[in-house]
Amino acid sequence: MAGEVEKYLDVHPFRAWDIDSWDERSAIIDTRFHQTDVIFTPLVGNTMVMPQGVEWDGYWFVGAETVQSHINHESIGRYQRMMGPIYVDARQRKVRARKRWGAKWQMDDRDTMVSRYGNDTPSFITRVLEAQLADQVVGIHERVVRDAYYTNAQFQFMGYDGNAWALGTYDWSTIQASSAFAFDITLLEQSALRMSYRVESTLHKWGDYAQPVPGDNFRGSVLVLTTTGVFWELWNSNAQEWMIDLRQLQDGRIINNFGGAVQYRNMTIVDTGHSMVLWNCGNIDLQVAITEPIKWGDGATDALTAVDSTWYTGQDGADVVNYLQCSAFAAGTFAKGDFLTLHTSQTDTYGITGGVNPYHGKTMRVEVYSVDAGNNRITLRKPVTEAYSMAFDYTSLNEAAAQGRAYAILTKAQHIHPVLVVGAREALQFVHRRQPTGELIRYNRPEDTVVDFPSIERVTANWYGEMNAWNLDVYEVYWVAAPFANRGGVDY
Repeated sequence: MAGEVEKYLDVHPFRAWDIDSWDERSAIIDTRFHQTDVIFTPLVGNTMVMPQGVEWDGYWFVGAETVQSHINHESIGRYQRMMGPIYVDARQRKVRARKRWGAKWQMDDRDTMVSRYGNDTPSFITRVLEAQLADQVVGIHERVVRDAYYTNAQFQFMGYDGNAWALGTYDWSTIQASSAFAFDITLLEQSALRMSYRVESTLHKWGDYAQPVPGDNFRGSVLVLTTTGVFWELWNSNAQEWMIDLRQLQDGRIINNFGGAVQYRNMTIVDTGHSMVLWNCGNIDLQVAITEPIKWGDGATDALTAVDSTWYTGQDGADVVNYLQCSAFAAGTFAKGDFLTLHTSQTDTYGITGGVNPYHGKTMRVEVYSVDAGNNRITLRKPVTEAYSMAFDYTSLNEAAAQGRAYAILTKAQHIHPVLVVGAREALQFVHRRQPTGELIRYNRPEDTVVDFPSIERVTANWYGEMNAWNLDVYEVYWVAAPFANRGGVDY
C-alpha cells in the first residue's frame, strides 16, 4: 500500500523549473520539496511551458485530441453502393500563465542573528536558501495548488450525507459542530461510481468497479487525502462498516513520510496532517476588528515572559506591541489554545456571511496564549509574521449588520475539513512562463552598492505561471466537520 501512495506523491515537480540551469539552489528546493508537508504539488502537471510570443493575457491552445466517432452498427443494404463516411471531430484546451510570484529574505550584516551565526557570504547564501527562501518557494506553490484543487472542483458534496453542493442549501453553513456531520466513508463508493462514468469523456473508455479510473495514472487505487481530524474520527469510530473490513485485512495501516494511511475497498486514504484544514471558515462564533496596526513581531508576549515557562518568544522595544488590540468582546469568548484566523478578506461565496476567505494571501491562523477581556486584548503563542498596517472598511462582523474600520479581522468559527478524492494525477496543470533570461525560476542576490556603508544582504526568487483546469472529471471534494483537540479535550 505504501507503493500506491508513493506513485502519486514521490515525483519531482520542481525539477522542470530549472531544467536548463540545474544548480545548487535548485537542488536545495528539490530537497525541501521532499519534506513531509508537501502534499498537493505532486498531484498536478508541472512541465508545461508557455511558448514565446504568447501575450501576457493570451491563451495557448494545447492538448488537441480526436473526438471519438459514433459506432453505427446498423446493417447496410445488400446492394447499397454508397454510404456516408465516419465523422471525425476534435477538441482542445486553452491555458494561460498570467501570474507572478516572488520571495525574498533580507538581513543587515550587523544584525544579531547574522553575527551570531557568522556572516561570510557562502554560509549566508546557503542558510538563506535552505532555511527561508526554499521554504517560501515550496510553500507558495503548495498553497497555490491546494487552493486550485478546492476552487476548481466541479464535483463537491457534503461528506456526511452525500448531497451535492448547492449554495444556500448545502454549503459550509450547513455543516454543524457535531459528529453527525463527520465523514461517512461509505460515500467513497459513490465517488468511484461517478468517476467510472465521467472518465469516458476524458480517457475515451469507461471505468469499472475495481478500477473506476483506468490507465497507468490510476494504479489500481483511488487516493483519498484528508485531515488528521477526519482520519482520527474514522479510526476511532468502531461502529463504522469500514472498520470491519479493515480488521479483516488484519489492520492494513501504514506509517510513511505522509502520515498514516489505510485502504478501504482498494481506495487508499492518507492522513495529510492539518495542511488541508480551512481554519475558521464555517459557522461563526465571533468576529472582532483589529483596531490598531499589526507590525512584524507584534502579538506575542514580552521578552521577559516565557510561554509555558519555556519559550521566550516575544520582543521588547517602543515599536513592539505585545498583544492584538481588538474591538469589544465579552469575557470567556476567547480562551487559551483557541485557533483563530487573522484576515483582511471576507467572502459570502461559500455560504457564510462575512466569512473568512481561506484563499487570500493574508489569511493566517494564530493561536491564543492569553486573554485580557477588560482591555479587549489577545496575546498569541507566537508573534505575527505578516504586517497588517493598512486600514480598511468592513461591512459586517459576526454575521451582523455592522460597519467600521479595521486593520484586520479576527474570526473564531467552525473549522471546515475537506476530503479530496483523486482518481488520477494532473486534474490541473501549472503552466510556466520563462523569464527574459530563459530561466523558469530566477534567483537574484542584489548588491547593496548605492549607500556609503553597505550592509544589507538579500536573496530573491521570482517565477511566472498559473494553475489551469485540465482533467476535472478525475477528482471530487467532500466537506465535513471533524474533531478538534489542542490544549483541552476532544470536541467539535
